[in-house]
Amino acid sequence: MILHCTKKLYAKLPENVKAIQQTATAIGIQAQWLNWHANLITIQRRQCVIAVHDATRFTLFIPCLTKKDFANLDWHFNDVFINTVLKSDIPPALVDVAATNYQPLTFDTNCNRSVQGTMNQVSQDIDYGLYYKNTSVADINPYRYSADLSHRPCGVKGQKDYIWPDREMAQLLQKLPNTNADSAASMNLR
Repeated sequence: MILHCTKKLYAKLPENVKAIQQTATAIGIQAQWLNWHANLITIQRRQCVIAVHDATRFTLFIPCLTKKDFANLDWHFNDVFINTVLKSDIPPALVDVAATNYQPLTFDTNCNRSVQGTMNQVSQDIDYGLYYKNTSVADINPYRYSADLSHRPCGVKGQKDYIWPDREMAQLLQKLPNTNADSAASMNLR
């Protein structure tokens, strides 16, 4: 997965995580699957990361990160992503597809302003929602909250109609190869 970070988030990442490798370019369905944008925001004096999938606008909210958590951002991202897919009522077979096609995070600072606009709207929604409900950011369930953020109409630059990020993610997962099912089928053929 390629996480296109804002400069604020990229500065918080440890040097050993940043310098792992240059991001590879992907084509076709893999290009749609791999690209995410992320931003670091501060809510109630706590550092939180918002990640938005480029093609589907599927949103992940990772709250209350500490300095050591940024070194393990890949683990936190994977945890919130898979559990959010589960909470989004996506069929278990597609959750398996998401888990098997997950790749370790690589980081860069290339950004798309359309996706950044979506992240800005999401951060305002989170801030207002927590204020309106008088809730502490430390008390929320990031999986359920991320699923709720992904179940809302979202505008995408260049598209006439609004999209529903959770439905778009389910459609994208249907297009991806299920390597577990493929390997099991090939073992049955032998």
